[in-house]
Amino acid sequence: MINTDSTDGNIIMASEIQVSHDLTLSALGCAFHHPTGALMVADLHIGYEATLEDEGFAMPRFQSKEMLSRLAKAIDRFDPALLVVDGDLKHNFDRNLTAEWNDVEKFVDEISKRCKLVVLKGNHDNYLATILSRRGLHIKKEVVLGNIKIAHGHETAEPWKGGMVLAHEHPAIRLIEMTGASVKIPCFLLDHEANRLVLPAFSPFAIGSDVIGTPDDERMIPLLSETGIKDYVAYGFTQGEILNYRSVGALRSLGGI
Repeated sequence: MINTDSTDGNIIMASEIQVSHDLTLSALGCAFHHPTGALMVADLHIGYEATLEDEGFAMPRFQSKEMLSRLAKAIDRFDPALLVVDGDLKHNFDRNLTAEWNDVEKFVDEISKRCKLVVLKGNHDNYLATILSRRGLHIKKEVVLGNIKIAHGHETAEPWKGGMVLAHEHPAIRLIEMTGASVKIPCFLLDHEANRLVLPAFSPFAIGSDVIGTPDDERMIPLLSETGIKDYVAYGFTQGEILNYRSVGALRSLGGI
């Protein structure tokens, strides 16, 4: 583990980075809030494969199993008091597909054996409450834990007095090789001054948009489209390692990575 409260531009690789006294970012794709014992993930999009099948595209169903495996490792590592799913637990907007229903129930059952589960509503979760009610869970719009407010972010237009944890953006970084080939990896975005964190998509199918190349006025969180993200440090991760990069503004001035 690397402890770092500064961002001097040096790239550091580790399985996790403690970016402040309160917060650790993990290459498993989750963040841990030490004061409250909250493990935080977002944008799982359970049922993505089923939605594609419903539209006529066939693909193997392995996403839920892979995500549960990663979460088991994260729970083993951090021993959280609760897991907060920060929106978009399921994928389909307009109904509950049978495969989604089954996979969400399995997810809830498996996590509930290990810790308390809190589910926040994302823009994809229009019909999720029906599934969760079968397990005695109630979906929430947002939650305040200690000094942080956690919300999906699709409706977040105003800052909050304390720290904020958002999702929805599916932030990613595009890595470009000398040959010109490129690959996109998910990343956390953290504004140290504003105490504001954007979680990556936990789904392996939903890596998202390049934060360097995408203009700020195209950000999906209303607050970020207003403030921009140039002061956010991008922490990319891949293959079990998290990389501490420079701020998005610095990376843009360099023309990328």
